[in-house]
Amino acid sequence: MKIQTVEELADYLASDLGWRKKELTFIVNSIKVEYESNIDIQLRIGTAILYAHWEGFIKNAGKYYIIYVKQLGLKYEELNDNFVALALRSKFNGLETAKTSKHTELVRILINDLSKMAIIPYYDVINTKSNLKWPIFKEILDTLGLEYSFYMTKDKMINKLVKNRNDIAHGQRVYFDEDEFFNMYREVMNMLDYFKEQIIQSALTENFKRD
Repeated sequence: MKIQTVEELADYLASDLGWRKKELTFIVNSIKVEYESNIDIQLRIGTAILYAHWEGFIKNAGKYYIIYVKQLGLKYEELNDNFVALALRSKFNGLETAKTSKHTELVRILINDLSKMAIIPYYDVINTKSNLKWPIFKEILDTLGLEYSFYMTKDKMINKLVKNRNDIAHGQRVYFDEDEFFNMYREVMNMLDYFKEQIIQSALTENFKRD
């Protein structure tokens, strides 16, 4: 996959979010016209799919952004700290060993190789751990260098969505309030839209670069 311009990045994001919105709109409209006797079934289906698109878009959108930054071929010294840390992730993982050679390798990069092109990984970097709770989401925002104050008041709702999905996935016969579901749906849509715009704006303003 190649994403070489901000326009291409925006297109990937819009396409990925677009089909998710279409599917969720269908689910929401189905719930609105469902017979009362079947509403609990529809709400469980809707909750499971709502979570799936919450996790799926965050994972894909984050990956698209990293692919875009990676292809710019920037040097370590040109990148903000979060992307330097991302580029050196495999080296940091090696620090768990007591081998001085591994420590020296990292020190050499930090001292002598800052003018070299950073190799930024993108495969499996955005790890939702299949439970995209608030602490995990915040870690993803930190990884991408995105500001998170907008989401701070939504932490409980995010955690509740994950809990509801887990209850369904574990086969529990749970019941959800219809108004609560629609409120959660609106909040998730707002967050996904905001996350998309955050990434586009960060790419446009080159937020990934060191000042």
